[in-house]
Amino acid sequence: MSFSKTILIAVIASLSSFTAADVSDDLIAMDKQWGMAGGPAGYVAEDVIGIGPTGVVNFSDLVADAAANANVGEEYVVSNYQVKFLSDNIAVMVHTAAGSDPHASLHVIQKQGSAWLVVATASAPAS
Repeated sequence: MSFSKTILIAVIASLSSFTAADVSDDLIAMDKQWGMAGGPAGYVAEDVIGIGPTGVVNFSDLVADAAANANVGEEYVVSNYQVKFLSDNIAVMVHTAAGSDPHASLHVIQKQGSAWLVVATASAPAS
């Protein structure tokens, strides 16, 4: 392989990692906004599937859960974010959350049009 091809491949690879890092930061910011928004609208696909403390959940369950916790009034404190891209438009995110409902979450996030939306989610209580 010629030197110029090697340099070109290295440049493309480094730009790709910057793009993934930028998108990861955007997805983390989106998750934090969802946690503070008081509901899943705009962050979660309406056909989402998930697992929560009561079993299998859907969009309306997430809306009801958000409404039930709307008066908690505490800051959404999240840490240990990790994001892995399965493709250009699908990412898997995990994180932990503290507070009155300490838990670990896993989200599958898909780019739909220009927006990233959670299409699958799971939550497990933290010990």
